[in-house]
Amino acid sequence: MTQHETATDLPDPDEIDFEAPGPGFWELETTHHGLRPLSHFLRDTYLAAGDPGFGVMIEKYGVPIEHIDVALVQGCMYIRPRGVGEGAKPSPPPPAPIMKLIARLHPEMRRRNRTAAAAWEQRLWRTEVDQWFDHDRIGFVERNLELQRVDLRALDDASLAAHLAECLAHFEHGMSENLATHGGDLMPVGDLLAHCESWGIDIATAAALLRGASPATVETAELLAPVADALAAHPGQVTTIDEVRNLGPAAAAAVDEWIAHHAWRLVTSDDIDEPTLAELPDLQLRTLLSAVALEATEADRDGVRSRVPTEDRALFDSLVVEARYGMRQREDIRGICWNWPGGLVRRALLEAGRRLAARGDLHETSHVVELTPAELDHALHAGTSPSPDELAQRAATRDRVEATPPPRSLGEPEAPPPLDAFPAPMARATRALIACLTADATAPQETRLSGTGIGERTYRGRACVVRTVADAAERLQPGDVLIAPFTGPSFNSLLPLVGALVVEEGGPLCHAAIVAREFELPALVGALDATTVESGTIVEVDPVAGAIRIIDQS
Repeated sequence: MTQHETATDLPDPDEIDFEAPGPGFWELETTHHGLRPLSHFLRDTYLAAGDPGFGVMIEKYGVPIEHIDVALVQGCMYIRPRGVGEGAKPSPPPPAPIMKLIARLHPEMRRRNRTAAAAWEQRLWRTEVDQWFDHDRIGFVERNLELQRVDLRALDDASLAAHLAECLAHFEHGMSENLATHGGDLMPVGDLLAHCESWGIDIATAAALLRGASPATVETAELLAPVADALAAHPGQVTTIDEVRNLGPAAAAAVDEWIAHHAWRLVTSDDIDEPTLAELPDLQLRTLLSAVALEATEADRDGVRSRVPTEDRALFDSLVVEARYGMRQREDIRGICWNWPGGLVRRALLEAGRRLAARGDLHETSHVVELTPAELDHALHAGTSPSPDELAQRAATRDRVEATPPPRSLGEPEAPPPLDAFPAPMARATRALIACLTADATAPQETRLSGTGIGERTYRGRACVVRTVADAAERLQPGDVLIAPFTGPSFNSLLPLVGALVVEEGGPLCHAAIVAREFELPALVGALDATTVESGTIVEVDPVAGAIRIIDQS
């Protein structure tokens, strides 16, 4: 049994307060992590890798942000951007005339503007997208499969610790790569959204122009097309995954490839504390049995184009082409570089947790995510580690914080910089970044059970309220309205079963919004109190009105 240490820095679970981690205005990072505090195992990783990766991206496109401050408050990630020359102590932006002078004279601002001008002229995002699909993606998939093929049960503890370190390093590299190349979709997509906004076209309408441009959202359906064909020829005769394989060589090959490339991806968030598809055999089977032949369909852009001033329509056409080009990588790179390597970290952690639990060093295998990498390394080498009680307390504290959602922001709001004072290329890049990040974020709602609507078709059905994909796999019935805090890529496998989709987090470009468009599902995103609806309630999802209506609670 491992020798245990007693921690002194655990927060009292009865005293969970949220205070700004420093001066200035801090915003909760919900794009990747939702509202649950980060696992202890990945906290240092996210703090260390996030800013460098994002910093590379914004510098490549000439955005005048020098640094992203990242801090944890009760395990929840808050971020604060710092402009070029701002320094560590926040200060309000100077008046527009002064900012215009700074932009002309400050060496770094001048350099950033030259960089922005070159990025727009050269269409840098195309280079990044091409590099991803032609080269980088191949290497990441090969490395993912290499780590995945390791037989963890055959490793001794020291070898398992070394393998886990390899997985963690690969995950850190993938996360940084994802953020560093994020401009490949952020910039052209944000540029379209920002221009549409200037023409009086709302973000949700503009985002709908991207339907059919994200192949990752229908990848499962395309990969499993041979399974769909085989099932159609043998209806009602399949009850296990092996029986699906026995439907024929094409079906067997599709099943094996799908499992190899998707089973060990993180599914609900970008943390490692929830099950992957590999841990949910029933969901794997339901995914296979619900395989459908689905083709990506493009949005009808003529109606939106008619709202653009005549003299700007050629520009509009170009912006749509470029945004759709960049959109190709948006969901794909995150799945390959982030969710899959993260799932491989979880795979190795589960094996470590199984061993530690067998020794009595954990009350539950799942508590392994409450160890830091250093603590786990010590435990696997029979060194010191926190006690099982302490790790259980860490898990309970995270549960308690999640049950009392953290504030969306901390500190006093700060005035935005006067973008009109920036030179045109830099201003364009900044507007594009803001527009895209805004479209991905949850917008404040004025009324209960309201959000941003996706689609135009109203749907009425039984509410199925879930918190994880595991809950959904167990309880979701055909035709249900799926209501969740947020969704991840493996929820895609359930979408052929649902009649409508509602999530509490996200905006018109979040994962749920993208897949709802691709699957042509009526949806609502950013409906902050949607999970207060009781499962079994008959509800009506009205995307046009941006509302969920309670029809029958009996």
